[in-house]
Amino acid sequence: MSTRRSNAERTAGTRAQVIAAARQLFGERGYSATTVAEIVKASGLTAGALYHHWAGKEALLVDVVHDIHRELAVRIRSLDAEDEPVARLLRSGQAFLGLCADPAVARLLLLDAPAVLGYERWRQIDERWWLSTTVRLVERARPTGGNGPGPGTGTDTGTDTDTDTDADDTDTEASRRLALALLGALTYLGHEVAMKGASTVVGAGRTYEALLTSLLR
Repeated sequence: MSTRRSNAERTAGTRAQVIAAARQLFGERGYSATTVAEIVKASGLTAGALYHHWAGKEALLVDVVHDIHRELAVRIRSLDAEDEPVARLLRSGQAFLGLCADPAVARLLLLDAPAVLGYERWRQIDERWWLSTTVRLVERARPTGGNGPGPGTGTDTGTDTDTDTDADDTDTEASRRLALALLGALTYLGHEVAMKGASTVVGAGRTYEALLTSLLR
């Protein structure tokens, strides 16, 4: 058991070392201008060690993108606990916008990743990290508490043609669409911050707050 743990720890250490080197080089030079040989040299490992864990540079980029999302998740978890869901959504969004003010992060997450991986794959990674959490917070934040008809689902018609299950399904889908709208808005606001610099973080955060309050309060 101790040997297996030691091997697992060494593997994790090797992967983290390569990911850190790749993230720094991709952020400084851009994905296309960085070679595998440069990553190998910066990580202090061998090409064989890199190819043992990744099929190539694109596969490594995927893990670099996950590493950025993981960093953001850690930042969000470090914030003061807040039971009110709109406040949690706002603070999470502000943390993302602050991260976008880092040129290296913005270049990797908002420019190189979608260009290299394709929009659909890039979006799937983003949703894997944030969609379910955002949906849960939206469901809690909506005026109906996530259990009633909610915005755009109509009112009681006095008939028994709609079942509770149908209402729940409709409400869940409405929450999902709202969550996607919020994530999409954050992406575009993140682009704004990335293009115009850290001085726009506060304004972008206020815009996101206005959107949140208009949709969920």
